[in-house]
Formats: sequence, structure tokens, C-alpha cells
Amino acid sequence: MEKRTGLVLGIAGCLIFISMGLSFSQEPATQAQITPETQVEPQTQWLWGEVVSVDAANKTLVVKYLDYEIDQEKDITITTDDSTTYENVNSLSEIKINDALSIDYTVTADGKNIAKLISVEKPESPMPETQNVETPQDTETLPQDINKEPSETQQ
Repeated sequence: MEKRTGLVLGIAGCLIFISMGLSFSQEPATQAQITPETQVEPQTQWLWGEVVSVDAANKTLVVKYLDYEIDQEKDITITTDDSTTYENVNSLSEIKINDALSIDYTVTADGKNIAKLISVEKPESPMPETQNVETPQDTETLPQDINKEPSETQQ
């Protein structure tokens, strides 16, 4: 009987402890509660696409890319800033419509896409045509007729 009472009290105590833990759990942090120490840098995203337009005055460009999740082409506006780095060009003003780009960017809290790295994909130059040069065959090592004896081919 005492074991049964102890078991019931033990289970009741566990249930009370669990319910207290749930009632004191933290609520998700609101924007006002986030301090600079708790902010996490946004994840860098990547896309590859073709330039639709360039607005050097506003430091933006529109890129057409394939959204692989829905298998449709979309346009995205990318904003550049002083920390944006470039590959194969020196600045946004050198980027032209129809250029193929690879872009690393982050999305800000207000939904802006900020470029971290813009790489212009340069088309490969065509391979120079090689001239067909015939190589002389070594007649001493290659028999004229495979069915003949080696002594017959040397004569």
C-alpha cells in the first residue's frame, strides 16, 4: 500500500514538474528583444542568371534566373553596395545586358537582395583549329603484310 502511494505521489510530482517547465518556457524573441549580440548574419544565397537590366545610378541590376523549386524563370533585383566584390569586371557599370552572372547575395530583414560577390561568366574563346599533320609511319617496325614472315618484309 505504501509503495502504491509513493508511486502515485512520484508520478504526480513529475507531472507538476513538467507542467511548470512548460509554463516557464521562453516565448520566441520579438524584434525588439534581439540585441546586436544575438543577431545572426543572414545566410548567403547563390544564383546564376542572365542580366535583364542594369541601373548604375541606383546600384541595382535585374537578373533572370531559373527557380529550380518550381522550374520557372523569374526576375530578381540585386542591389550592390561598397562591399560588393566583382570578378572579371571592375564595377557594376561594366556589366552589360545578356551577361551571364554568378551572384552570392544575402537578403536583409526588409527583403532587399544585397550582392556580396558578382562574377561575370566570360564565354570561352573558341579553340584554334589545329592543322592535320600527318605523322610518318616507321616502316621498319610495321610489317607491310602481317601474314608474311619478318624476313620477307625486310627485303
